[in-house]
Amino acid sequence: MRLKTFHAKTMTEVMDKVRDTLGPDAIIISVEEGANIGGARVTAAIEATITPNTPSEAPTVQQSPVAYEISHSFPTTKHYDNGDISAVISHHGLPYDTANHLIEAAGAVNAATLADAFSVALETVISFSPITDSTTRPIMLVGPPGAGKTICAAKLTADALLHERTVNLISTDTVKAAGIQQLDHFAQLMKQTVSTAETPTELSAIMNKKSKSPCLTLIDSPGTNPFDMQDLKTLLTFIHAVNAEPVLVLPAGIDPLDAQEIADIFRRMGCQRFIVTRLDTSRRYASMITAARPGFLALAAISRSPFVAEGLETASPLALARILTALPKTRPQEESSLAS
Repeated sequence: MRLKTFHAKTMTEVMDKVRDTLGPDAIIISVEEGANIGGARVTAAIEATITPNTPSEAPTVQQSPVAYEISHSFPTTKHYDNGDISAVISHHGLPYDTANHLIEAAGAVNAATLADAFSVALETVISFSPITDSTTRPIMLVGPPGAGKTICAAKLTADALLHERTVNLISTDTVKAAGIQQLDHFAQLMKQTVSTAETPTELSAIMNKKSKSPCLTLIDSPGTNPFDMQDLKTLLTFIHAVNAEPVLVLPAGIDPLDAQEIADIFRRMGCQRFIVTRLDTSRRYASMITAARPGFLALAAISRSPFVAEGLETASPLALARILTALPKTRPQEESSLAS
């Protein structure tokens, strides 16, 4: 989606500019009017399209690759302004301090696209730490109930198997039978087995029985209420029993300040990074930013789907920037069907 901000003395004039520049399919993102901005200002968007190269643009046999690149260089003209940056910040509802930091950082970048500007800005605000094939310490997925820990365990298992890694899959969620059944179902499809541990002692015994050869150990834990001290103490005994790395699983779309507080609580439990889930059921992602602010957690991966086949996406500044700047679009036919 390409964003552009238009200015004019009257709302009629600015809307004419929107239609002339972006056409009838333009989506209005924000509207401002008043003496303080000298008339009217509208931020609008349109779905980006890629125009295929014509045969005449293809390099000839005589033309070297270097010469072709020079003659067809990537455009460096900005296709956004400060109004576009503010529209993204406003849509996601970022807290004041974080919003100002991102606006200043993105505005100072001389980038060709809005996503590129936000990519650079995000690197100044949050940190990223993907889960890679070199990970050998046991990973325990922790977090509030319903965050998607079991699905993340299945997705991480599938990714490890694709990279020909041996996986040791364990569940400590023995109270909720459905949780074990769900993980066991995914494991069987991948020709894996799930061990269960009801106590820290059982978890330690399972780990000691497993082969000492290098493998990825994934431990699915029950939902933990971050505001319940007994829940946190119980979880901590499991983590310490096998010296696991706790990785927070946090759903998108929750209140940004709640996300920041939850991230801080699990940081004190030993978490250094987190996986954000349920991007497919959310449209505002301020919670991802506040949970990953300096002093809290690093963003490790992103989940946009409840389907195991659609695995976790490695978190990076550009990947997150593209998610933030791709503002949702409601089509007219969708609006009419909702109204009826």
